[in-house]
Amino acid sequence: MATPSKAQLLTDVQALLKKRYKVAPAVEKLTILEAVVYGICHEDSTREQANQALAKFKDGFFDWNEVRVSSLEEIQGVLATMTDVEGRAFRIRRFLRQLFEKTYGFNLEPLTKKPQKESVKALEEYDAMASDFVLATVTRLALQGHAIPVDASTLRALTRLGVVEEATDIPALRSSLERAVPKNRGLEFSELLEELAHDTCVEGEPDCPRCELRKLCPTAEAKKTESASAKSTKAPKGKAGKAKSAD
Repeated sequence: MATPSKAQLLTDVQALLKKRYKVAPAVEKLTILEAVVYGICHEDSTREQANQALAKFKDGFFDWNEVRVSSLEEIQGVLATMTDVEGRAFRIRRFLRQLFEKTYGFNLEPLTKKPQKESVKALEEYDAMASDFVLATVTRLALQGHAIPVDASTLRALTRLGVVEEATDIPALRSSLERAVPKNRGLEFSELLEELAHDTCVEGEPDCPRCELRKLCPTAEAKKTESASAKSTKAPKGKAGKAKSAD
């Protein structure tokens, strides 16, 4: 993955996307618990949706213990604007219950003082970390490590760009991206890629003509060629039809 050509492609992608999208101010450092909840909310949703959900949890509940003992329906109400609200609500409450069972509290901050690998290993005991996106989010926002979270939306964009194959293992992809994109550009790269995935490179039919990357994206080029071919195929039939009508 971290070959010069791939690294240069990612650099070009970042430069082009910066022309279209304005990167929002970075999320302030979160506690590990907040970062886990934020990651669950953010996976395959926008930053704005995740920010709003985290704010609602912090402002609408007395504390995290109240969220832990709340019904799934109450938690789903906070996530109403997202997809898979039932799954997200279950994962959030499951994490809080596991945390309370293990620690009898809601403080994971001692892990921030340990080496990152040791902290990650401890966090992997929680079911929420089965999602590499959530683990990467915690690594970046709470442990201050270099991490580029990849979910289904960003994987879709990277696949269409020809950076990876569709069946790529996400943890392996994340690792290769982190080698190709330096830490000082990692946050911006992630956020720009996310903007692309939720704006033009959407699920289903991508809006290639409106995409800033259309000149370097193989998917956009293929669609352009396909469209031109279809038009050229239809043109002779139209002329033939007129000639027959004249006879």
